[in-house]
Amino acid sequence: MASVLLTIGYLTTPSHVSGVSLSEFWAWVRYLHAIADTPDLQLTRPFFDLDAHQKTILSDDFGMGIPMAWLIEKLTLGPIADGRYFVDRLAASAGAATLKTAKRGPRKTPDFVARDASGVWHVIECKGTQSGIEYRNRQLGGLNPLTGAVSQKNTIQFPAGHTGQRLACGLSIAVEGSGARSNLRIIDPPGSDDFVVREDDLALADDAIERAIGARALRLAGFQATSAMMSAPSGPSPKSQPLKGKREAERSEFVAEKVRHSNDELKQRTSFERFGAHKERYRGRMMKVDLPVPILVDGRSIRSIRIRNGINDRFLRDLTGEDMKEGTSARANIGIADQADRTFLEKERYMARLSIGRLFVSELSFEEKNASEI
Repeated sequence: MASVLLTIGYLTTPSHVSGVSLSEFWAWVRYLHAIADTPDLQLTRPFFDLDAHQKTILSDDFGMGIPMAWLIEKLTLGPIADGRYFVDRLAASAGAATLKTAKRGPRKTPDFVARDASGVWHVIECKGTQSGIEYRNRQLGGLNPLTGAVSQKNTIQFPAGHTGQRLACGLSIAVEGSGARSNLRIIDPPGSDDFVVREDDLALADDAIERAIGARALRLAGFQATSAMMSAPSGPSPKSQPLKGKREAERSEFVAEKVRHSNDELKQRTSFERFGAHKERYRGRMMKVDLPVPILVDGRSIRSIRIRNGINDRFLRDLTGEDMKEGTSARANIGIADQADRTFLEKERYMARLSIGRLFVSELSFEEKNASEI
């Protein structure tokens, strides 16, 4: 389950956000105590007995992390973007009006847009529940009328020849001692064309998804100013576009200030934690966390964990704030395409690693000693 937790930690970090505290990046660590020591995936009783709000958050996180961890391997996924960011960024780049969306219901953008190793695009909506398989099936929804996850994964359409799977995933999570088993269901119902990506806009789609993963990776590694420049190159938000008159001058100065902050941060890259993986060097941050109560992992009593997130050092060395600005070309020269063709999940007995090609690495290691003793 360590690889699932890394997936949750990675995918629940937004590509574009401001004012997020450092502690929020490690929020998923609390789930180490949520997983029962059973052969099948089951929740521990204390986490099952959480109040309704906390249970919903857990169900949403696991309902996303488990199917996505499985699909990363089965569909050989590469870059994965938050659906809302992808739509906003692509619409801004193409000069189109963004589809009117909602946070819930049929007009909600799908959870994720992903591009696989062969360049085919996939649209994925995820649901999770602790209320049983029947409720999970209602979450997945139906075709007549369009409801639930079925309707939400229908909001983005790619050109023929570039469209892969359009999936609705539903996870029913069991609790220890209940006699039930967790169950994952993935369906691929027919789609519609609410937000259409035209053939001419595929280069912009590539730019949007590469910015999404680049910004998320930079944020997780601690490069906040550079992440903000990557995710919103034309202003304060991914939707920002060139304006007119005085407002355009203000927007241009705002972007110039973002470029300066990013360049200043990148000049300080050598002050970030340095570590190696896959014969590459990475810069980022590391955290050691003592667990309030030890957990058992393959019979070992684990008292602390170590988390490392890092960006490829060569990528950082070559990157500048100017590179990330939106220019006249459809695809900015940000250097991500060649380094992020695949997303990989690796696991050993006491370590798990999520890698985005050579671009980014996130590692979780289990330790028998307290953090202060390592």
